[in-house]
Amino acid sequence: EGPVNLETDLVHAGVSPEVGSGAILTPLFLSTTFVQDSVEDYLKKGYSYSRTNNPTTKALEIKLAEIERGAGASAFGTGMAATTSAICATMKAGDHCVITDCSYGGTNRSCREFFTPLGMEFTFVDFSDPENVRKAMKPNTKLVFSETPAN
Repeated sequence: EGPVNLETDLVHAGVSPEVGSGAILTPLFLSTTFVQDSVEDYLKKGYSYSRTNNPTTKALEIKLAEIERGAGASAFGTGMAATTSAICATMKAGDHCVITDCSYGGTNRSCREFFTPLGMEFTFVDFSDPENVRKAMKPNTKLVFSETPAN
């Protein structure tokens, strides 16, 4: 025995029979809301509204984490949702971020117009030379942010 091939993980990682129907492969859950008999039951299931979490998204996150050999994964409906979540999760007022000067326009605008007024600092640099990133680092740097594709 040894590690399985990537192709095997792509098919089988994160897959277990769905409890309600017994489906072997993860069904697509298209419901927008889920039954909530009580707060306790909701907390046990973990699903209340599909845009925040649902069994289909959870299966994707588990599969991605296994394929990438990561501790976990988060899936988002948009790139800006992922970007905003990453910044909010890692930074607070007084923190600094080194960010590519070739970022998506919405990312650039959010950093300059939304996060900067909240006391966060952003230094936009050319990431094609790693030395630029190193020089932009500060004692309060909490995040180095790059993304692709960019504008």
